[in-house]
Amino acid sequence: MNVPLARRLRPLVAVVCVAPLMAEGVAAALDGIADPQLLPPDLDDLATLLAALGPDAIVVDGDCRAAREYAEGQRVPLFVVPVEANGDDAASPQRLRALVVGSLLSGQVRA
Repeated sequence: MNVPLARRLRPLVAVVCVAPLMAEGVAAALDGIADPQLLPPDLDDLATLLAALGPDAIVVDGDCRAAREYAEGQRVPLFVVPVEANGDDAASPQRLRALVVGSLLSGQVRA
């Protein structure tokens, strides 16, 4: 997990979504497990904001260069949950929660 400047009680997950309903759904799926920070993907300074926040994981609903580059550079998990998923590709809130939690916990074990 990312080492924040101030200690957190729960992991911080940046939720970078174009669709407000998707962002709210992801936030609800992570309720009680992580602290979601909702961010619009069209911010000019998104890369700087992500660096300042230091999220432990990122969830996006489409291609987001700033989120992808931050995740790769800081080695934090990036989950892409497409708004228009087809059939089995659709991530349920439970599946997303399991993926995020599993990823965060595996980061703690490896550290």
